[in-house]
Amino acid sequence: MASIIEDCVIYHVACRLATRLDRDEAGAFRRREPVMTPIPDCQTSCYSLEIQESVAIIRFTGDIYELGACLGSKDAFMSTIGSLSRSPEIRVLLLLNSPGVLGDENYCSFVSNAIKARAGGADRQYQGGAYSDDPILFERMTNTLNQFVCEILAFGKLLIVGFEGDVAPPFFGVGLAADYRYGTDEMTFHPSHMKLGIPPGGGLGFLLPRFIGHGKTRDLLLSDKPTSARELHRLGLLDDHLPCDGFRNECINMAKDLAKMPPATITGTKAVINFSSRDLPEFLQYEDKITARTIVQMLSQKR
Repeated sequence: MASIIEDCVIYHVACRLATRLDRDEAGAFRRREPVMTPIPDCQTSCYSLEIQESVAIIRFTGDIYELGACLGSKDAFMSTIGSLSRSPEIRVLLLLNSPGVLGDENYCSFVSNAIKARAGGADRQYQGGAYSDDPILFERMTNTLNQFVCEILAFGKLLIVGFEGDVAPPFFGVGLAADYRYGTDEMTFHPSHMKLGIPPGGGLGFLLPRFIGHGKTRDLLLSDKPTSARELHRLGLLDDHLPCDGFRNECINMAKDLAKMPPATITGTKAVINFSSRDLPEFLQYEDKITARTIVQMLSQKR
């Protein structure tokens, strides 16, 4: 009788959870394990996704700001990240970018226009076009970056970033949440925030001191000069800098080597290493408040 009752309880709970059941040879109910649909390669206006063996490669190639400004693009991208995280076939996620996509020029253009949009004077000639006059354009992008950096930090598998070209502050901050970071010999960290007159963003104020301490963080973020890949490597912010020729293939090969590590070891080790970063979401909220206050002060001074 107890066995029958247990089977009924399992069955009704499964029905409520819409879980499909099988019976084993003894007739007992057993939950059918979900069948994972293979993740297909794809190409969007913002990025491409390619699967090579157990390595997923996302390369940002287009208007990266569409991911922040357009809700549909953001949701689709975050859904892709979630699928990669859950897939048992994927062991490593590699993030790459085309030169300039994460760079100073595009970032300054976007932020300048977003601040104008907030004041009601957006530049219709800006490349963002369809979303250039959104008064909460900057907040949308910031929310997306905050969500992404938290997703990276919580990602249960190894995550590698390979930077090409100049990289604006918030994107470098997102990269610091990864497990490994590489750059080309010509890659630079560009202090775009100094030109714009706003805080750096991307959790840099939280993550940088964990790598280089308060003093060097202050010096780096209050400098108006770009920092070379060689110097970033010396500081421990890049694991290495490599020649531009063959950079992407070299990153892919390193990712495939790391994918050979036992998944349980990776998950457990990352959980321990990242425990001290559990306050990052709270910091990002504080960072947003300070940035918003700074922008308000900038706009009031221009009136």
